[in-house]
Amino acid sequence: MKTYILLIILGFLLLGYQQNITAQNQAQETQYNLQKTKENIVLDGELNETVWQISEVATNFQMNIPYDDRPAAMESEVRMTYDEKNFYFAIICFDGQDGYVVQSLRRDWDWPLNENFSIYLDPYNDFTNGFSFGITPYGVQREGTIDEGTNVNEDWDNKWYSQVKRYDDKWVAEIAIPFKSIRYSNENKVWNMQFFRNHLKRNERSTWIAVPQQYTPSALTFSGQIKWPENPPPAGTNISFIPYALGNYDKNFVDPQQEKGLNANAGFDAKIGLSPSLNLDLTVNPDFSQVEVDRQVINLSRFEVQFPERRQFFLENADLFSKFGFPQSRAFFSRRIGITTDTLGRSEQVPIIGGARMSGKLNEKLRIGVLNMLTDRREDLQLPYQNYSVLALQQNIFKRSNVAFVFANKENLGVEKGKDISEYNPQVARREIQGTDTVTNYKLYNRVLGAEFNLFTEDTRWAGDFYYQRSFDDWNQNGTYNHGAFIRYQRRNYSLRWVHTAIGDGFNAEMGFVPRVGYNQGSFSPSYIFYPENEKIINHSISFDLSYTSNSDFSRITDRSFSLSHNFNFTNTSSASINLSRNYEYMFFDFSPIAPFNDSLLLRGTDYEWNVIQANYISDRRPLFNYDVSTSYGGFYNGMRFNLNGNIGYRFQPYGSFSIRYDFNSIQLAEGFGSANFYLLGPRLDLTMTDAIFFTGFAQYNNRFDNVNYNLRFQWRFAPASDIFLVYTENFAPNGPVDFIPGDNTKNRALVLKLTYWLNL
Repeated sequence: MKTYILLIILGFLLLGYQQNITAQNQAQETQYNLQKTKENIVLDGELNETVWQISEVATNFQMNIPYDDRPAAMESEVRMTYDEKNFYFAIICFDGQDGYVVQSLRRDWDWPLNENFSIYLDPYNDFTNGFSFGITPYGVQREGTIDEGTNVNEDWDNKWYSQVKRYDDKWVAEIAIPFKSIRYSNENKVWNMQFFRNHLKRNERSTWIAVPQQYTPSALTFSGQIKWPENPPPAGTNISFIPYALGNYDKNFVDPQQEKGLNANAGFDAKIGLSPSLNLDLTVNPDFSQVEVDRQVINLSRFEVQFPERRQFFLENADLFSKFGFPQSRAFFSRRIGITTDTLGRSEQVPIIGGARMSGKLNEKLRIGVLNMLTDRREDLQLPYQNYSVLALQQNIFKRSNVAFVFANKENLGVEKGKDISEYNPQVARREIQGTDTVTNYKLYNRVLGAEFNLFTEDTRWAGDFYYQRSFDDWNQNGTYNHGAFIRYQRRNYSLRWVHTAIGDGFNAEMGFVPRVGYNQGSFSPSYIFYPENEKIINHSISFDLSYTSNSDFSRITDRSFSLSHNFNFTNTSSASINLSRNYEYMFFDFSPIAPFNDSLLLRGTDYEWNVIQANYISDRRPLFNYDVSTSYGGFYNGMRFNLNGNIGYRFQPYGSFSIRYDFNSIQLAEGFGSANFYLLGPRLDLTMTDAIFFTGFAQYNNRFDNVNYNLRFQWRFAPASDIFLVYTENFAPNGPVDFIPGDNTKNRALVLKLTYWLNL
């Protein structure tokens, strides 16, 4: 009898669990049927139009953080419709508390640090590529492109329209996305879509389609189906003309011969829709003076550091060009175009004469990317005219996987055959001797051919990447290979990850990012995630990483590391971690880790092994004052190193914030090798007078190069995607250890006034 009763109870429990599961909106099972409207929809956040009263409602949002087994505590609703020109959204975010947590009124805000509602749109229905549009309770926009089914690149910029109205118990957003602003196939009557709300002040994240906590909610595999009653409207004539004009003053106090003085410039970009899913970008005499300066780093490693691409021309469908290989073995890196380094290792612009880029979908399964650009001569850097060309193809196979091919070609124009261009640019030759970069020397051409298979299973458990590349040039034929393999298996409580890379001694990708050649590298990384029933902890995980690097013939281990980490995510939005590691490095070239403060070298052929302990903490992001801090202590080659870095910030929302980024390294090497203290300070002021007028003041002090850099930028977005910029930059040597006031040691300064206007033809 007791057994019978237990079985009945168990049956009711299972039934209740099954009802909970079926009550959730399930991926690819939940559908929304669109209706076309003939009304003129006014974006005012009031939802007075009749179509909003009769449209279906996407609701029943499911919590993702801090728990993923229950409905959202505060519901959200989405209604959709369309006409011949726009895709419309009406969004209601119910809210039972006063006030909102946002950084400022600046566009392209950081997703985790702002309350917002985001749309993830897959018009190709391939679960791989798409678009993201987000809005805060103050009506501030953010857009991006999606690649590899989950990654959001928020640097992409385009035209769309929105309006938000705040009420006592909710905020309401109306959005219009022009069909001209996105790429899609108008033969496809089913689109994938996901909605994601970040209710930051409650630390609650919720989605329309339920997403297990171990996965990223932007993953397109967790999406519902949007069904069109007819083929989506064609985008029609889709031509955008984006001219710019600028005046600038440039003064060089160190080398007056390089002074440009007062001058003017003009150029344009153009976007031409060859089809609803294929776009042609053109640029003539582009200028990127308004792009924010790179955030400096204290690089204590032996190899080059990669900085992100922020120039708008290169961003749409950027993954199609830039994702070949692994992060340390890319066949193409767009920052190689128009940016070089001088003999002191400083970034220098190389004028781009013009270029063209075609990218998008040829059909539902095949993507194509073609790029060709020509850069001007830089006689002061002894660089010739250079032509850069890339062809990329990506064919979807199975449900979410793809195979891809790339061909990258760099031609040096006007260079005599067989003549070493180190005569033109001595810096390149020196870098070859040090072995710090694959850009060894320029001759007639450099080419890379590669193929890749990207695996993404439908159940999201397996992911993998397998590639092979080979370089070609007119002086090197041996060891020109580059190949790698990556595989990951992920379940709710654990994941396993394995990576292997092999790069030959002669591999040379002058258009890519390959800071090291002539090695085999592998790593194995298991991790286990715990989801405790605890009011203060969302989850915590333990992970282990074992990695090694050998030379190309496996005859010597050159690098090895073992690390053990424990990570915590708390319900108050804070997080913490601790890491223990043991590292080994073999010097295959002479290296000074504390240059220029001491020129004593760790000699080629010596090796070192040391232990390090590291701890990190990120504070609760909701208070006006917040911070993050990371510290480490342990060995460093033949000595010791202490590091403290992080960020301290204060918001005076919604009008801006002030923060200070800091990095301090105290290094004590063995007797005779010297010691050094490296400082990097970066105070930053963000002011957003309105959602269209912004000011950023950014300073960076780096004692390693005895330099203070100012970048002051005023921006007025007077029309959608159209701006006026006023930018002031200055570099000077400080008078004391930390002196942010310019003195008599100014190196250079520049003032730029720039106007851009986005015109749809």
